[in-house]
Amino acid sequence: MGIAGDLREYVANWSRGLTGGLNYYRAAQLHSPVDGAQGTAPSGLPPMKPIEVPTLVIWGEKDTALLTGNLDGLEEYVKHLTVRRVADGTHWVIHEKTALVIQDIRAFL
Repeated sequence: MGIAGDLREYVANWSRGLTGGLNYYRAAQLHSPVDGAQGTAPSGLPPMKPIEVPTLVIWGEKDTALLTGNLDGLEEYVKHLTVRRVADGTHWVIHEKTALVIQDIRAFL
């Protein structure tokens, strides 16, 4: 498709709005971290069965919305977990380090 085609497709999809994704966060009652504090998750959630599917997590360590502490204990819930930390990546690591992310996904697959 090429970069111009990719960009058109990307803009078309984002132009549809973010309501669905934002409603997920609203319904989950999660609270973002403030001033370096940990975020909070809703209490009283039922226990989750472990995820058995091999899973790759690519995490920008400079993400200010999703802190690296969210990775702590993840292996308890995901049996076949691979975590790739991107030291200078933020919440938008896919855009900042596209080639690296593609390389990691290809290697994982």
